[in-house]
Order: sequence, then structure tokens, then C-alpha cells
Amino acid sequence: MRSTLALRCLASTTALLLTSMAALPGCGTDGQGAPPPVDAGPPPPDLFKVWPPPLAPAAMPEPLLPATWFTTEVSSGFSDPVITAIESGKFAVTQEGMLFGTDWWEASADENGSVGASAGQGRMFYAAALVDVPAGKHVFARVDAYSAAFANGAEQPGDVYASGAMRVPLISTAGERNTFVFRVTQPRGDPQAQLFATSDEVYFNLRDVTAFDPLVGATDEQWLGVAVLNLTDAAADGLIAAVEESDLVQASQVSYPALPPGAVTKVAFRVTPKAGWPAEGTKVTVGLRVLSPALALQYRAEVTLTTVGPGKTYRRSFRSGVDRSAQYYGVVPPSNFDSKKSYAMVLTLHGAGVEGIGQAQAYAPKDYAYVVAATNRRPFGFDWEEWGRSDAIEVLESAQARFQTDPTQAYLTGHSMGGHGTWNVGVLFPGRFALIGPSAGWGSFYSYTGQPMPTGAFARSQASSDTSAYLRNLARRGAYVIHGTADDNVPIREARALVAALKQYTPDVQVHEEPGAGHWWSSKVTLGGASCVDWPDLFADMQAHRLDPTELEFDFTTPLPSVNAQHSFVTVRSQQDFTADARVVSARTLDGVALTTTNVRSLVLDGKALRARGVSKVTVDGAPLDVPDGALPVGPEDGKRPGAYGPFNDALRRPFCFVYADDGAAAYRRYAGYLTSVWAIIGNGQACALPLSKLTDGVRADYQIIYLGVRPAALDTLGWPMSWGEGGVTVGAQAYPGGVLYAAFPEGDKLAAVIAAGPGNEQYVFHYQPFHSGFAVPDYMVYGAAGVKTSGFVAADWKWR
Repeated sequence: MRSTLALRCLASTTALLLTSMAALPGCGTDGQGAPPPVDAGPPPPDLFKVWPPPLAPAAMPEPLLPATWFTTEVSSGFSDPVITAIESGKFAVTQEGMLFGTDWWEASADENGSVGASAGQGRMFYAAALVDVPAGKHVFARVDAYSAAFANGAEQPGDVYASGAMRVPLISTAGERNTFVFRVTQPRGDPQAQLFATSDEVYFNLRDVTAFDPLVGATDEQWLGVAVLNLTDAAADGLIAAVEESDLVQASQVSYPALPPGAVTKVAFRVTPKAGWPAEGTKVTVGLRVLSPALALQYRAEVTLTTVGPGKTYRRSFRSGVDRSAQYYGVVPPSNFDSKKSYAMVLTLHGAGVEGIGQAQAYAPKDYAYVVAATNRRPFGFDWEEWGRSDAIEVLESAQARFQTDPTQAYLTGHSMGGHGTWNVGVLFPGRFALIGPSAGWGSFYSYTGQPMPTGAFARSQASSDTSAYLRNLARRGAYVIHGTADDNVPIREARALVAALKQYTPDVQVHEEPGAGHWWSSKVTLGGASCVDWPDLFADMQAHRLDPTELEFDFTTPLPSVNAQHSFVTVRSQQDFTADARVVSARTLDGVALTTTNVRSLVLDGKALRARGVSKVTVDGAPLDVPDGALPVGPEDGKRPGAYGPFNDALRRPFCFVYADDGAAAYRRYAGYLTSVWAIIGNGQACALPLSKLTDGVRADYQIIYLGVRPAALDTLGWPMSWGEGGVTVGAQAYPGGVLYAAFPEGDKLAAVIAAGPGNEQYVFHYQPFHSGFAVPDYMVYGAAGVKTSGFVAADWKWR
């Protein structure tokens, strides 16, 4: 039953639910104004619920100081007895001494929550906080430099980069003493854990906001992302993210399936001005609300933005097609802008720890080009691989569409980690850029760190990481490579090796080695920017290159259609052999174009683009075809296709929703919250998570479903020999006791996936999480305590062989 206040609001405002709740104290924003109309359907049938619910009173979270801290240090690895005790629910520490095979010592924490952690090489440090949680309170925490936090069987990610901005829920039992445990290996800085208590179900973390800069005079919609914590252990389904009407901003609302249980996610709010944004320096306050039939109250926050004048570097936001989150990119507009001119587009990729807007600010304006800086989702993000690579291409497409730039003048550059991204994105998407300009870049993890290249099925799922394998794609492109000769961060051998390899395919390679320069450097040669990125000769070389977006002669290789399927007028739909690259070579003939393919099962040709180039005849591997004024499929049209291809990560490259059984093992619900929080902290992302009973046809239509412990009907329809039960996970005729299954498969017109373990082993799902650049598994794998047990791909027609 809801509070007396809620019942009073219901009795007095039944006829006014969707128009005004300001008539009663406590039912409006602060007793002085009404919330915006919210068209969220009729009130639910439960008479004790109010729709919209009353607004939560404004209250600041309170610091929550542990009664006692205990710490220990153990060897890293799967045999760690402390994590075993935590996962089994048997962990408890109340005094110093030997416990779970390791010595525990009482410790004290300073005001920042530091207990002086100092894990040595190959060692893992634990800090356990005994905390008295007041009745009626929920708990959340800042967990800096720790890798994980554990609370009553629920794991949450720490912020290993120690930004100070992240907050995660800690599921607690109110009115009792709780034990929260924090774990770290090889910390970046001093691990700290600060706890906070609040009576609210939801918390807006305004330290983690994806903002935009309102550009004076602009009238188009923007997106504002805010980290929102669900402090309860249940999904808040039917979530509405609303923007309040004000003098400057229109009212709006966006619907989401749920605010995931016990998790933080980046909720995107639509912000549209009523007219052009006002004069430079104007403060724009945006009122935000979240509400759900599952929440007792609605919750409100404010974000203040400042308008930016013409010609200034600024942040522009967009809504990502990956997960419907708010993302942004930095924009350096052209100097002396002329709306009648056509401008070039320069996409720049930042280094590790650098914000996108900071990268943009390292450039002086150009009179012929926009410079836009993608974010890689976070300052560290994904090394410009996997979701980082997706972010780079999304930003390029968004900026080209917004600014209507010349498609023949698109260029890619970046520094350090962004230099690696320039090499990697450049070789995999050669149809997008006329020239690449890596600065202080490295080729691959294998050359840079010395880590071994993957084998077996992982050699294919991770093939896109091997930049040097795709240098042939740059045969008709230019490259300008910059590196300091004294770089002690990225050795100059990386640049020299890549340049030597690239020159096997093209002579169009320029190199500038700055004598005696380190990793980041500048000189008097560059005015207004940093020389190591804003190098004048690099930009002069860009101006000398043009791209033909529908070139008729090319040699294109892709590791997988899910990485990049398209080049010029060709889209590779599927491969014949999942263990090898797909290659398409196009050459002009007297009467058209001839394509020669290698390891291509099916493709689609853009007939409209070909006919626009005067091509009406094409041969594919010797077979002549007439070119229609539209799409021309060649080969089978069933089975795998771009967007629903595999490997496993492909299921997480479109809006996705984690689904768990209502009455299943609690570990799956907690894992849904954990993955949601990881995606928010590492990927600045938005995720959905729901119990199976809430999985509607509408959610299926809008999201790719990631089943957690739930057996999808599609596996039986496909006839795949995969199961999990008392004996563990079974694939084919082989059983894997204690194993965890990852598998991606088609479901309708989308890709779906399952993560599952046998009864009693559900806690092992926490041993892997997919959201990092080094995680790129095949269509399926089974892992256990000693690592991967089996993995592989299914055929292009999705048949098991």
C-alpha cells in the first residue's frame, strides 16, 4: 500500500491525473507548479497506485559510514577462496584472523573511503565494510579504482579509471548490518569506496551527464544523457523519461521498457528548443523526470547548459543506433563560415583518457572543413575497436548528414589510442575516407603489447584487431603518418613497421617524424592547435586527396560482414567459409564492371549507384547480369546477413534487452543489473532488463533479446544441440560440468543471444562480461573455471554443422 499522501493525491485528483497535480501540497514539483502533461495511458487498475505518481520531495543523499573495515590480500585467479565464499553466499567477516584461507585485518578509512589498498603483482586486494543501513534506506556508492563491489550476492562494477564521477547501487537489507565487499587487482591510483544512503528508489547521478552545448540560433532537437540508478532489486518497467516545459524548452517524453533492477544506466532525454537558442552565455535549465508504474514516486532533476556562440568549438549530441543512448561529438566549425560553400569533413579520434571535446579543442578552425571528434563512448572506452569503432562511424554519419559536407572530402585522423583507431578504422572502412592521418598510433594489441594472436574460432571473431592484415584496403587511399622519435608511450617502431607494410600496396604514403619529440608535442609551426595532431602538412595532404564514394575499381577485404559489409556499390551479405576473410575485386570492362569474389556466399549490388555511373552490365565471377535501378541480390538471400550475422557481440550492436525468468535463479536478475551497470560505466550506454513476464511483442519488435538462463524457443526451432541442466552445459554430444554458455542466434528478423549455466552454477556467469575491446567471441562458446572449453561458428544458413 502506498503512503497516505499518495492516497490523498489519488482521491483529490482522479479527474486531473494527466493535467495537473499542483492543487495539493506535495503533489506538484515543489508545491508551486504543475508537472508537464504525460501521455502514458490510463491509471493502472490497482486503486492504491497513482498515475502519474506524486513527485518525490527533494532530498540529498546522506553519507553512510561503515562501522568497521576489514582487509586482506590473496593470489589472483579462479581459485580465489574469497570470491568463492562471496558467490556461495557464505562470506562473513566480523573480526581479525584467518578466514577463507587468508588473513583479515581491521582497517580504518579516511574521509574519501581509502583504506590504503596496495595489491602487489599477481595479488588481489579485498576490503570488507560492515555497514548499519538505516530502516527505509537504499544504498549506492562511489567505487573508484576498485574493479568490483559485492552486496548481498549482487556484483557491481567499480570505476577502474577512478574518475570520481560514477555511482552504482548496492542492494542492501535496510534496518540491519550489511557487509559490502570491494575487490581490486593492480589499481590505477588509490582505491576508494564511499557509501551513501537515501530513501528514494531512484537517484540521478548528475556527475555523469552526456551534455550538448546549445548553439545560438539552432532549433533542432538534441539528446541529454543522465546516469540514473534504480536502487531497488526489481525492474521499473514502463519507464518514461520526460523533459519539463519551460520558457526555452518544449515538453517531451521518451518511453523505455524498464529501468533495470539494481543497476545504473544512461537514460536519454529529448531536448527541443521552442525557438532558436538565445544569446551566447545564456543559462538553460532543463527539468528532467523519470516515472514508472512500478515506482511509488516520480523523480526529478535539473541540468543547466550554457549557450555557445557561432564559430566556437562545441558539443553536439545524437541518439545512438546501437542502444538508443545519448552520445556526443566535439565540433570545430569552419572559420568564416559561408552557408553557400561545401565543406570537407575531418573525423578525429582521441587518445586514452581524453574527452572528445578535449580532442576537438586541440585543433584550430579550418576555412575549408569541419573537424569532429568522436568519443569512443568514454575517454578510455573500447580502444576504437568493437563499440568504439561503431561510435566512430556513427559520428561520421551523423556529422556528414547534419552539416551536409562534401562526400568526396572525408578524412580520418587521431592520436595515440586514436592513432591506433585511425589505422584500424581506416583499413576496415576504406570506402569512407580519402586519406588517413595516424599520429603516435600503434598497429594492434599483438604488435604493441606482445600478446599472442588468437587461434581457433577466436582467430576469426577477433580478426578485425589485426590491422596489418587489411592494409591492402588502402591501396587507392593516401596516408600521412606522424610520430615523435622519442615517444616513450607508443614506440616509433609501430609507425615504421606499418609504413613499410603499407608501401607494399601504395606509394601514396607521407611520413613526418618529429626529432626528439615525445608522445604529445607542439611547436611554433602550428598556430592555434597542437602540432602532433593539427600538423599543417597533414591537412594540406588531406586537401590534395578526393574520395570516389562509388568507385568502380577497388580491392576490398572484410574479416566479417558484421564488422563492415559495404564498399562502394557492393554489400557482402554472407561468407561461405567462416574461417576466412571475404574479398571482392572490381574492375572496369568495355561494357561495364566485372567482380571477382573470394569466400563470398552472397552479396547485394546497388543498381541505382551503378546506373548513375553509366553501368548497365556487370559480371560476378564470370556470370553476366543486367543492372536494375535498385538492389541486385546475387547468391542466396537466406541465412546470415549484415545486422544479424554474428559473432556474439553482434547481438549487442543494436538496442538490446536482457531478459530473465521471474521465478528463476536470482543470479540472472543480478547479472542483468551487473551488465547494465558495466555498459553504463564503460560504454556510456543505455540498456533494458526485464523479467520474462514483461517481455511484450513491442519490446521484441524494438530490441534484440539477450536471454539470461531462459531457454529461447529459437534454439529448438534451429535444431541446435545446446542445453544446460544438472550436468552443466551440453554442446553436441559433449557435456561441460560447471560451464557457462554464450550463444548468438537468429530470432525473427533480429539477432538474439543466450547466456546460461546449469543449476547451482549460475554465479559463474559473473566471471565474464562482454563489454570490453578484448571480448569478441565466436557465434558460441562455453567457458569454465580453467577458461574456454569449446567455441565455434555455425554455417551461413544458420544450420548446425
